[in-house]
Amino acid sequence: LFKLHSGGLVPGVEVDKNRFKEVYKSKYGKVRIYRILSVSKESKEWVKNNRRCDAEGSWYCPGQYPPGLQKVLKDKKDFKQLEDFNAKSEADDDYQRKYFEHLNDPQKAAAARRAQKKGTEAKKMTLSQNEIKQINLKWENNDI
Repeated sequence: LFKLHSGGLVPGVEVDKNRFKEVYKSKYGKVRIYRILSVSKESKEWVKNNRRCDAEGSWYCPGQYPPGLQKVLKDKKDFKQLEDFNAKSEADDDYQRKYFEHLNDPQKAAAARRAQKKGTEAKKMTLSQNEIKQINLKWENNDI
């Protein structure tokens, strides 16, 4: 999400052009809409066959996600207001503590970001053109 938000705005942040295409950008860049490319046929079929609406032909159909997204959704962290005193957990306290520490000490925050960035750089995977072609053979061209 950060890359979609900051791609082309923050130096060094790029959007994966094999997976996303910017289709709309507002005058001042506050709104950006991307088309997701290379959605698998199986995923599209699953969504079509598992659509749940409150009534037949209704416009209100709460979202369900295909099985291929379960790994991503399992690791997500929902957004919560810091002032939401109704839902509190130890993980939230730790997150808020770190947030305010970094807010009060920008040098410490920058050092933590550099250390985190070094850890994630090793995880980046580069694919050869042949590997990209093989992967794309499994996906439907939805630009048509």
